[in-house]
Amino acid sequence: MTINKNIFKKKNSYNHLYNYIIKGNFINGDFIEKYFSLFLRLKAVISGAEYFSFENLFYYIEYITFISLTHGLNYFKTQLFKTYYGNKRYHKLVISTSEKLISLAIKNGWEEKNLIKICLPKWDKFDEFKKNNNNQNKSIFIFFTWRIWKKHIIDGVKLKSVYFKKIIELMNNKLLIDSLNKNGITLNFCLHHMLEVFKDKLNFGNTNINFIQQNEIFTYIKKSSLLITDFSSIIFEFIYQNKPFIMFIPDSEDPNIQTYYDNDYFNLIKSLKDGTIDFMNKYFDINKAVDKILYYINNNFNIEQNLKEFYRSFNLTCRNNTMQFINYLENL
Repeated sequence: MTINKNIFKKKNSYNHLYNYIIKGNFINGDFIEKYFSLFLRLKAVISGAEYFSFENLFYYIEYITFISLTHGLNYFKTQLFKTYYGNKRYHKLVISTSEKLISLAIKNGWEEKNLIKICLPKWDKFDEFKKNNNNQNKSIFIFFTWRIWKKHIIDGVKLKSVYFKKIIELMNNKLLIDSLNKNGITLNFCLHHMLEVFKDKLNFGNTNINFIQQNEIFTYIKKSSLLITDFSSIIFEFIYQNKPFIMFIPDSEDPNIQTYYDNDYFNLIKSLKDGTIDFMNKYFDINKAVDKILYYINNNFNIEQNLKEFYRSFNLTCRNNTMQFINYLENL
């Protein structure tokens, strides 16, 4: 591959692209060569995922502003807490208007001038629904995240892991099933896209489960009355709609967690357990999690006073987020 150094205005920008392309650091060189001319015209790159090699590349191209369009617990996982990557991966962070989140960002090294204080643009779609939602659709949305298992762990071991066993145990809990049957409630279950390979291998044995597709997630976030997750950012969609959530961390007691898991996931689970990351309705025991689910079922999915106060601490002011973000980008 031949690269013309003169196409770059700044030496350092060329060097970082050169290192990734010629030295083959994670990114396919043919792919990047195809998009050279695009990179040179960019003012900003917006990322909502964790593609480490691209992120490291874009951060160091001097004429590009690298913006993180992530939200919810991803702030804690990848932006705010130093057990993850802190503020070294992005130039700018789109952050909800919550005073709590903003203060956490500043506390953990972000300069306030680098925080884009709007809510996620897709939240504009919630506004009309919120006006008409009378919470009559009695269903529960279940969406667990995934785990980065170390490479030597094969698929069979993943399926036999405490993580999957505890999720299946929760879904088959007799008290929960009896309550679902009694109240005519459906569990809308979506498997994380990184775990879709296991879909046909999971047998919950629970007829109340409605398996939903990835492209239906947003619809069911709006329809469902309660969220059950471990630490998905979807929690913040439920906070925004004033609907309850339950965090159940199925593998906090897994004796093999430090051996099997990527260090970042180990540190995140540890931070949730030791209270470094503190959220309400956070459970590590199945029975306690089920008790809380039954509480919400028996109380028409209304959030209790202390959860209302917790929600108010985020103080989300979210209107016209899409236009705000577009205006910001136009003024770069």
